[in-house]
Amino acid sequence: MDIGNQTAEEPLTANISSYESTTMETPYTIPCWAPDDYLITERFWICVVAGITVSIISIVFNTFIFSVFVNNKQHRRSPNLYLLLLSLFDVFIAFAYIAVMSVRILVNFTSSVFLKSIWVRYMIPMLTVSHIGITSSTFLICFASIERYCITVNNFLVPYLQKHRPILAFIAIMCGVVSKGTIVKEVDIQLNPECYGELNYWKVVPSSLLYEFPRFNQYWRFYFRNIFTILAPFFILLLVNCLLLFQLREHVRRSKCGDQDKQNVKEKKARIRATTKSVVIIVCTYLMSNLLSVIITIWEYLDSASIFSENWLAFYVLSVDVISLLTIVASSARLPIYAYFQPLLRKEMGECLSKWCCCVTEKDKKLSLLDELQIPKTQFISTPDGESPSISSKIEFV
Repeated sequence: MDIGNQTAEEPLTANISSYESTTMETPYTIPCWAPDDYLITERFWICVVAGITVSIISIVFNTFIFSVFVNNKQHRRSPNLYLLLLSLFDVFIAFAYIAVMSVRILVNFTSSVFLKSIWVRYMIPMLTVSHIGITSSTFLICFASIERYCITVNNFLVPYLQKHRPILAFIAIMCGVVSKGTIVKEVDIQLNPECYGELNYWKVVPSSLLYEFPRFNQYWRFYFRNIFTILAPFFILLLVNCLLLFQLREHVRRSKCGDQDKQNVKEKKARIRATTKSVVIIVCTYLMSNLLSVIITIWEYLDSASIFSENWLAFYVLSVDVISLLTIVASSARLPIYAYFQPLLRKEMGECLSKWCCCVTEKDKKLSLLDELQIPKTQFISTPDGESPSISSKIEFV
């Protein structure tokens, strides 16, 4: 089995910033019917079983978070604007994970030609949207943590950050669009006429743009994109998180010494600490979920030949799948973080859930009442023969 050809699609669909994946074009050397079965069992459990489960949880949790934030004008005018947009992007990312990653593994696991014919139709735009969402979410977390740090230390930049918060959120989204929007032109679906009607009739390959402009491939896709979207945000958030942790310790120490503070001042400080803690934990989940990605990126920069060698290829392929899964795990963990560290937000979430439950209960009561009202009315409907009402009479009544 030719391992290099079996995994030719991996760096493209999962790690689009890999330079090594587009330096040479791989010819058709595998049979038309053969699926990509390299580590397929392990990857099925990672991307399909665990991936779909976590993605569904993320979609449900983040849809709920978005509904809570968007229905309250106060959240839209506060630093929670970043978290509102973050939850929206998390929904798209989780949906795109299932559509791109999980379905791709499912295609190879089942050798379904029909499923692959559907997958290749939407894969490129969906892959682009998912990467835009991931990068935009990263910068939304960056701006949210920076503003939270400035609020914690009462920095002079706080009024500026609050006034221009919508613009900064737009800039965060545009960072994702600009840095990852070109993916749609970097990947192509190549057709093999010899395999018409079989599994390998379609193949994901680098587009001709990357071969015609090698500097674009090297400097934009590898250097700029890896530094701008992976390394820089990671170390910025690492620094800001350390500073926030230090300030939290200072706030706790001062609160123990300042027992003479008024009650309302204490409550305000407690709310600030609670919000700061939630931001710190969110940043920690981001850092932990992206640590492996940073290691792989630095490894590619220092020694790209070794990571694609036969000795390390299995580690690389599974690492790419785990990196993608950890992104979804981090997004699904945000609702429990908000609920645990922010009592006021937890109370608001509970009220929102109770309203939904009351609406469902009220709807059930109305339906049951309508049924009760319909029962005696149908009894008055009779046929000329004096028989019981026909089914058509009931349908006409309803």
